[in-house]
Amino acid sequence: MSGAEKLTAKILGEAESFAEQVISGARQQAEAILTKARQEAENRRKQLLEQAQKQAEERKRRTRTIAELEARKALLAAKKELVEDTFARAVARLQQLEPEEYRKVIASMLLAAAETGTEEIIVSAADRARLTDDFLRQVNKKLAKQGKQGKLKFAAETRDIEGGFILRTRDAEINSSFPALLRMQREQLEPDVAAILFA
Repeated sequence: MSGAEKLTAKILGEAESFAEQVISGARQQAEAILTKARQEAENRRKQLLEQAQKQAEERKRRTRTIAELEARKALLAAKKELVEDTFARAVARLQQLEPEEYRKVIASMLLAAAETGTEEIIVSAADRARLTDDFLRQVNKKLAKQGKQGKLKFAAETRDIEGGFILRTRDAEINSSFPALLRMQREQLEPDVAAILFA
């Protein structure tokens, strides 16, 4: 082998060695990049999975909370309806009292509501048949004993009211119908009614 061949062989050997080192380095670098990319992909996958689980749990919690709120609203609506029904039944029971008992209740209410004893009494058509002129004379006598004028009279008109009466003065009307009286007392009565119904 001549000197030039040796030199060429040496250069080729060194070039091959250098090329192998470069290739080996590139392989190591590529392997490191791939390993890092795999690790990052795995971390991202775990992160996305964690996020998805948290979001699913949050949606589940929100759905459960909404369902609980809807259930509470439905329960409150049912309770409110039951209380409404109870007050409506109370009015109906007052209207259905025996005639004598009904007259006693109305007389008591008139004695308490009449300020001067000269007011007009407006009742329903059904009550006008139940509350006779004799009934009114007795109420007026009791009013006179209280120091009032005792000149209550039935109005010519009747109204569509559910029991009780409307007392008309020169200036105003005082609604003493059963529904109106219950409405006025409702705030005080409702807690007791609810306690009895839902105990």
